[in-house]
Amino acid sequence: MATPDAATTVPFYSGLFGWTAPDSGSGYTILQLDGRDVAGLFELPDEAREAGAASRWLVYVSADDIGKRLERVRPAGGSILAAAFDVPGAGRMAMVADATGADFGLWEPWGHEGSAIMGQPGSLTWTELYTRSRAAAANFYNAVLDWDVESVQAGDETFISCSLEGTPVAGMMEIGAAWGDTPSHWIPYFAVADADGAAALADGLGGEVVSPPADTGAGRLAVVRDPLGALFIVVAEARHAG
Repeated sequence: MATPDAATTVPFYSGLFGWTAPDSGSGYTILQLDGRDVAGLFELPDEAREAGAASRWLVYVSADDIGKRLERVRPAGGSILAAAFDVPGAGRMAMVADATGADFGLWEPWGHEGSAIMGQPGSLTWTELYTRSRAAAANFYNAVLDWDVESVQAGDETFISCSLEGTPVAGMMEIGAAWGDTPSHWIPYFAVADADGAAALADGLGGEVVSPPADTGAGRLAVVRDPLGALFIVVAEARHAG
């Protein structure tokens, strides 16, 4: 989470998911659930706040060799937004954008693997790419991360699944004309025990329910915007948990 105002952002997620945010004093905080790491929060500098910057979630993908992955980014049509650098005692990271402009992080763990909880209520359970071009995105992620991208039928619904060695790791959705000029972007899904209750709670905490709870092949979910603009999805009974 990148936010211009941690004092507003942290209470919202604490109230919604039960997260705590031990004060690191460094501008970067590891968010926790029951004492276990679930996400990170970076407070943007004052100039970003003064410019009216909104909060946003950033998705990180684990990399076995970040240098090797970065070498593939530009030939695949992407761009390197921030070159790889070391985070002492934790890992090595870089920021890139895919061939359709969606940005995400690469993380090579040296001691900090990432979220210690996946698929349990209050934790990350899935990520999905909303893209302006499925073909360009599929080619990019296959070339850079070795993902296979294919359509999967589940009942009456068709999903675009990204898999690594046969295991689903993310989803993909092509942005249609009705979305206007919405840019390509990644969005996280967080597991909850009750999607309707979570949506109502988010609204009461100052967030906005962008899309009300609805049943889907992946579970009952709702699209939420936090008080400072970050979009995310809450989902109950997610089939991709973990």
